[in-house]
Amino acid sequence: LIDLAQLRVINTVLLDNLERGAANPWAVAWTGDGRRILVTHAGTHELSVIDAPAVLAKLERLPVALAPGQAPNFITASNVKSDVPTDLAFLAGLRQRIKLQGNGPRALALTGDTAWVAGYFSDSLEAIDLAAREMTPVTFALGPPGATSVVRRGEMLFNDATICFQHWQSCASCHSYDARVDGLNWDLLNDGLGSPKNTKSLVWSHRTPPAMSTGVRASAEVAVRAGIRHSMFAVLPDDVPAALDEYLKSRVPEPSPYLEDGQLSRVARRGKKLFEDPRVGCAACHPSPLFTDLKSYDVGTRGPLDGTGTRFDTPTLVELWRTAPYLHDGSARTMREVLSGPDRWDLHGKTSHLTEQQIDDLAAYVLSL
Repeated sequence: LIDLAQLRVINTVLLDNLERGAANPWAVAWTGDGRRILVTHAGTHELSVIDAPAVLAKLERLPVALAPGQAPNFITASNVKSDVPTDLAFLAGLRQRIKLQGNGPRALALTGDTAWVAGYFSDSLEAIDLAAREMTPVTFALGPPGATSVVRRGEMLFNDATICFQHWQSCASCHSYDARVDGLNWDLLNDGLGSPKNTKSLVWSHRTPPAMSTGVRASAEVAVRAGIRHSMFAVLPDDVPAALDEYLKSRVPEPSPYLEDGQLSRVARRGKKLFEDPRVGCAACHPSPLFTDLKSYDVGTRGPLDGTGTRFDTPTLVELWRTAPYLHDGSARTMREVLSGPDRWDLHGKTSHLTEQQIDDLAAYVLSL
């Protein structure tokens, strides 16, 4: 919640409950009368209807440390209660969770006392009367039902948090935008606690084994099943990971915005020559067409949270233009930082002898893949 007049954060309120997640909040709207805040949950197929005045009043009543002579105004910066963003019970009694009939509710619109929610995967529209005692959705099909391919079913499962224990998250919670990345680091159970890793794009993951930054999974198929068990905390029928596999295999790289009319720019063409130059060495570990040799190396990127491990999987370079930050721990914000960052004794390619212009050329090529 943000006070736009003063450009100050009022507070952050969790949409989850104590034992029930509200994964993948998508659209939000505030009714014209100011009484309700509505949020669609694309992962749990629900609509949250929140009592807005009650939430603001509860925030205003929170005990806070005020400066001498300061009035207890909940929109002042000093009045942000620090434990509210971690309070899973904050919305208890202040919010209704409406179970929708459609799959993947995303778009949300309001007309008077009626909320309209579009189901992305179900091709449906639902109307909810907010003034009714029982807010029962009325569903309208937007087209005739059709057969669902295994790829489409895999996409639905990838975005479905109801397959997760207590509905906390879906695969798409971290691998957002069609199995790409959210740009964050996560501490998963795949390689032990205390070693957070940057989210990897899953494009071409089935073509470029092993999986995970440290290569702890022999293949993407193994990683999918391990993710269900160790990230979703679920045991599911074999047809679920099989469908997820087919969906991920269907993901293909999209053209880079760094291309000019679909071709490498003049700067990127210069960078391509550097990339393929043995004296630089990029193509030795990132050969075309996969732009990975499927091996692991010590490239001097081990961080303080990586334990004793020094070798990391060579990732494909496709779509690097959309997957920043870079390296296994997200420590490089830009591709230029990857190529000209701290001196690692030229373990990660030999770039210390390159000029500033050559670094820019090389970055332009890699970001064009």
